[in-house]
Amino acid sequence: MNFDDKKEVLSVVRSLSYRIEPVRPEPLAYEHDPREILKLVKIIIKEICSGVSIDSIVLTSYLFGVFLANERFEPLTNIYTWVDERSYEVLIELKPFSKELYGRTGCPHLHVYALPKLLWLKRRSPNLLRDARHFMDSKSLLMHFLTGHSVTDLSSASGTYQMLNIRSLRWDDFALEIAGIDENYLPEVRESYITEPMKTELAHELGISKAVPVVLGVYDGGSMIYGLTGGSTGLGVINMGSSAMMRAVISEPIIDSHSSMRFQTYYLMENTWLAGGAISNGGVVVEHIIRLLYNVPPDDVSTYAEVLNSLGKLRKTPQTLITVPILLSERLPLNPARRVSIVGIDSSTRREDIVLSTIEGIVMLLSLLYKAMEENGVVVDEIRIGGKLTEYLFVRKLVANILGKKVVYRGFGDVSHLGNLFLFLKAMKYMGSNEIVRLCINMLQDAERINPESSGFIKYRNLLEVFEELINKLYI
Repeated sequence: MNFDDKKEVLSVVRSLSYRIEPVRPEPLAYEHDPREILKLVKIIIKEICSGVSIDSIVLTSYLFGVFLANERFEPLTNIYTWVDERSYEVLIELKPFSKELYGRTGCPHLHVYALPKLLWLKRRSPNLLRDARHFMDSKSLLMHFLTGHSVTDLSSASGTYQMLNIRSLRWDDFALEIAGIDENYLPEVRESYITEPMKTELAHELGISKAVPVVLGVYDGGSMIYGLTGGSTGLGVINMGSSAMMRAVISEPIIDSHSSMRFQTYYLMENTWLAGGAISNGGVVVEHIIRLLYNVPPDDVSTYAEVLNSLGKLRKTPQTLITVPILLSERLPLNPARRVSIVGIDSSTRREDIVLSTIEGIVMLLSLLYKAMEENGVVVDEIRIGGKLTEYLFVRKLVANILGKKVVYRGFGDVSHLGNLFLFLKAMKYMGSNEIVRLCINMLQDAERINPESSGFIKYRNLLEVFEELINKLYI
């Protein structure tokens, strides 16, 4: 990417991506091969850096992925991702400790974290667990590969392991005792803006003339939030991609006072935290519904876009149609046996009504997350949004009306690139924290701003009450 600090222009000048095919050795399994990931990372870096001089590499990666490695850091397992549901079976063992763990780590009683995965492995493959010397996440995989250091950033550790204390920012003794491991088996944790030089021999292999600094970075959702806020508090951020999230930057860790532990709190950087949550079911549900109703092949991107564009032109939609869009197992405290529910279909219902209702359901799940945050004192003035679904104006209006908040949309292709740019500027000491906040404000000056409509807000406030009642009766 190029950045002109005078014109405040950010442009992606070269982009490359590959799809990682999941490994599914048994029902409920969903793994990634770390060797395949590193193979593709080498290809991507070599191609992207060809013919250009680069200043730094900034890393970002997904949460919840964990794998075992031997003393030479060679993988003993694949990466167990957040979609892998096999660790559900050990949640009952963690139930007596769930409240204490939540208070210490900010991580609710969910199967996605590394802690239940380690307990599941202890039950499933005790010999494998005994042979392991390193329990690594996706960020420490990349960092060790590029620099030779087994280190992960505090945001990734906080959101992945359920073993980082969100106050001391150290591995938590209570969680380690439950896991039955020593903290030496876990990566070193550091702030996201620290740098390590790339291994010289690897740099030469990739066609890079010097051992450039590698910025540790934050996790993928955190980089998006940083790109839209610059780390400022009092702002909400929503991302609506394949999954979706609603989080806010806060200046001290806050957890849900309700026993159901409705939201998470993860560390971000520099004594700021993220309160909120993510839902597994975002655009992935919309794509599935469109595929079912319109008989669209998975790779027919243009037809998906046509369907979504048509929704913004609907003049009248049913007032009673409600969809609970839970296609995949959720990261919310919901019954995993319950999946998609569509309530209120009648003889006038059209397929486009069902698609629209599905998108409304995604936003209403996010609204319930915000309601829980608000009940615990986390209040935001406005919501900054991004992600593939938010490219459609009617979706941005839905967010404003359902949450009753002003929505700010800048239209960056991938806001996480912006967050990574800010981290680069900070890590290389080109800008301090206050300067990055001002830069973020300047870059959003010409952003679209949508205020909620009173009629729309009232309509969805009533619909949201019915939606929440359905959730409580069917999914809790």
